[in-house]
Amino acid sequence: MKLVRFIYNGREHMGELLRDNRIAIFEGNIFNHKKRAIGYCKISEIKFLPPINPSKIVCIGFNYKKHMDEIIEIATKKPTLTLKSQNAVIGHNDFIVLPRVSDRVEHEAELGIIIKREGYRIKNPDEYILGYTIVNDVTARDIEKDMVQWSAGKSFPTFCPIGPCIETELNPENLWIRCWVNNKLRQKDNTRNMLYNPFKCVEFVSRFMKLQRGDLIATGTVPGVGILKNGDVVDIKIDGIGILRNMVKSE
Repeated sequence: MKLVRFIYNGREHMGELLRDNRIAIFEGNIFNHKKRAIGYCKISEIKFLPPINPSKIVCIGFNYKKHMDEIIEIATKKPTLTLKSQNAVIGHNDFIVLPRVSDRVEHEAELGIIIKREGYRIKNPDEYILGYTIVNDVTARDIEKDMVQWSAGKSFPTFCPIGPCIETELNPENLWIRCWVNNKLRQKDNTRNMLYNPFKCVEFVSRFMKLQRGDLIATGTVPGVGILKNGDVVDIKIDGIGILRNMVKSE
């Protein structure tokens, strides 16, 4: 099921994205909803919202060997963790805003995991996952490289596009992740090449912090990260989920 949040007729709703470019509107929220539709609308009639407002955003760094190689000067020897501000979250079709204080903002195409219940030191991660979404872990690379920790370079407003949906029925271990900028392919890799697969990611994060319902784990970017400029259009596609599109503008 592809769960979405959206604005329709001036009100916020949640529902299921259907194959015929319609949305079935449900009562409730993404964690607790009645599956019987109370109405339908067309995608052309709605504004997408982020499918979730994460309680926290945990980013796994260097989960693909080829990405380690492309920014070797700050790469760690194994996957690592950083945090991203909740205020960075935007949705499908929203604008990424380039801050004046950075000269090198880059896209990072990633699979995102949505946590459905509280857990600490988790041993059965599949039981804690609601579903999967697309994340663009936008990063001010020059600021990231200047600091010992990386949260500052990842937390500007609009630096966490997610969506367009949360897919609740998906095997995450063999998914192609692709990113185009202005229709030119820049990033491409498969989740089977992760150093820590999605289930290991949940277990890894929960070693250090208690996970809560609504948390988002960004599982690490595939190789091919590149600079974003004013006027760019970024499309990230993940098998089984869809396409997350965002436009870019200067502050």
